[in-house]
Formats: sequence, C-alpha cells, structure tokens
Amino acid sequence: MLVSIQVDEEAVRTIARDLAQEARPWDDLVWLFAETELRLRPSLVDGTLYKQGMESRQVDLDPILLEDHPREDAIRELAEEISHFGPSLQDLHWYIAERRYIYDRAKGLTM
Repeated sequence: MLVSIQVDEEAVRTIARDLAQEARPWDDLVWLFAETELRLRPSLVDGTLYKQGMESRQVDLDPILLEDHPREDAIRELAEEISHFGPSLQDLHWYIAERRYIYDRAKGLTM
C-alpha cells in the first residue's frame, strides 16, 4: 500500500523547536537522527526521503515497511557515518523532526 505524505513544514518546525528545548548533546542527536532515518528507510519508495528535483515536500512510502525498532548495530553504524559529516545542532533538530513527522503520519495510516 503506497502512500504520499505531504510534509507540513510548520509542524516540523514546531517539533524541531521542542527538540531543541530538550538541550540534548550532539552525540545523542546524531544517534536519534540515525534511528529515525532507519525507521523510515525500508519503507521509502525510491530509497530516499525526497525525489530529486521535486519542489514539493512529498514523501512516497509503504507504511507497512516502516521499521519500528531498528537494530542497534545498524543505528551505531549510520550514526558514525553521520558524525563524519558534522551536522550542526540546528540541522540535526530539523532532520529528526522531519523524520518523526513523516513516521508518525505514516503510522497513523496503518492503525
């Protein structure tokens, strides 16, 4: 069952702001980013969050394929990759918020 989720940037901004107020350390945020990415990755139609060249913030996925509990070793491996890029706290807040929003919307479609 493929679905398209339109990302509400204002909702993502609110989630990111709430996450920023938690004042988590950078390492924790990198881990959370890896975890939220791995929850979505198996379900993404094209293997990426957004299609190249698309103006809209629409994500196509199969909610049945969401990974509720990614393996810890997979999270660790992706977190190490992410840490090499050195994303800012602000970017991490946004990336995590965006993925949480998409995951929550997709889970809502399967219940």
